[in-house]
Amino acid sequence: MTFSLSEEEWSSVIKIGCRGETDLRAFAAEGIYRGGEEFVNNHLGITHVLPLDIEQIIKAGINALSSDIIKLHSAKEIAVCIKEALENKQGYSIIRMGDGELVSLAHDLLISTDELNNDSRFNFLSYSGITIPDHSSRDTLAKNVLKADVIGIPLARYPTFQCLFNKIAKYYKWPLHTMCLSSSNIQTELNNETTLFHELMSEYKILLIGNRMNEAKNLFNYWGYDSIVGTIPVNGIESVSSVLDAVQQYEFDVAIVSAGIPANLICVALAEQNKVAIDFGHLTDMLLRGHAVIRKV
Repeated sequence: MTFSLSEEEWSSVIKIGCRGETDLRAFAAEGIYRGGEEFVNNHLGITHVLPLDIEQIIKAGINALSSDIIKLHSAKEIAVCIKEALENKQGYSIIRMGDGELVSLAHDLLISTDELNNDSRFNFLSYSGITIPDHSSRDTLAKNVLKADVIGIPLARYPTFQCLFNKIAKYYKWPLHTMCLSSSNIQTELNNETTLFHELMSEYKILLIGNRMNEAKNLFNYWGYDSIVGTIPVNGIESVSSVLDAVQQYEFDVAIVSAGIPANLICVALAEQNKVAIDFGHLTDMLLRGHAVIRKV
């Protein structure tokens, strides 16, 4: 992600900074300093220097913390687990934690509701299925995380992505080393790196859950998948219980869920009913826009 600076401009900022200016490059240079070298200065104080650049210092720190590094589970590994769960008629849930889920978990614990509501970047929360403050849903989401079989987390170390996940995990004292963690884009990786979804829709009964799933059903039917048993819309996190009631009308093996933040609760609840439930996220939108197809080979 480069925003409005080109790769060449970023390279120049990193190499020589941007003294005496007040344009975007100056802000970028200041951000690079405050996000790295300033921490080194603060820890060393004014009476010591460390003749290493920030990348060398970070590399040494990562080596020293090697026992804390967590390996994420790959799409191919998770695809095998899903097939085993289906063969054994066991439940299996994949949930994903993007910025919407993380901000919902953090509100009024790590970030105030006022801060979030006063920042237009977070107006998407209501579209994602929650209106804050909602402490009851926040606490339910937090408990739900430990029940999931796979938790997709952000790889990008931005303030409201992996950095916020790390703070939330510390706050809730989640046992990260024993949790099955993967990328928050695991649904896309499953489609790009395996033929799992093609196999599921060819061999098992599929229930689609989410507000664009009627469109998705038509698309899947057009592609020759006739295993879709039904679709259920989701009207925010308050509708989760009614969605789970509606699920009882259908006989299915796998639920594919594109429902924003409520998907986390739905997927875990369905796994407890011995169903495989996958948070499909924006992959539904990508398929409908023609930006992706179900991989077959």
